[in-house]
Amino acid sequence: MNNRRQKEEAVQAIPMTPLIDCVFLLLIFFMVAAVFSVTPGLDVKLPEAERATTPEQQNLFIVIDKDGNMKLNHRTVTINNLKQMIEENRRKLDMTTTLIIQADKRTFHGVVVKVMDIAKKAGIVDNVIATEPTEEEEIEEEIKTE
Repeated sequence: MNNRRQKEEAVQAIPMTPLIDCVFLLLIFFMVAAVFSVTPGLDVKLPEAERATTPEQQNLFIVIDKDGNMKLNHRTVTINNLKQMIEENRRKLDMTTTLIIQADKRTFHGVVVKVMDIAKKAGIVDNVIATEPTEEEEIEEEIKTE
């Protein structure tokens, strides 16, 4: 009689292995489907501007942090090899390019001017300095879209 009860209890137990498999599959799905924000490798706080615009096509971009460290299209560069790197990237793009400068607002002005000068020597026609919209402009944009 005890054997029957044990068999009935064993049959009525919920199998946990498939449940655990389903939980792990859901976990993997949400990890893969999660949106990760892409940020430059340097900590940069852009200055604010009254009318900030986003260029439609970003050909080349350079990020300059407050200490003067630079990355050109996610590759670390220095003032010494900046011209060479810009020329290499221009050859890859095979067109007149625009350089988007994302300089920290605490970056020395001379570093930004030096980068602009080097870019001009490398054949860059247009330089754009990236800014962030002020809070007032963000509010105005939200009102317009509603």
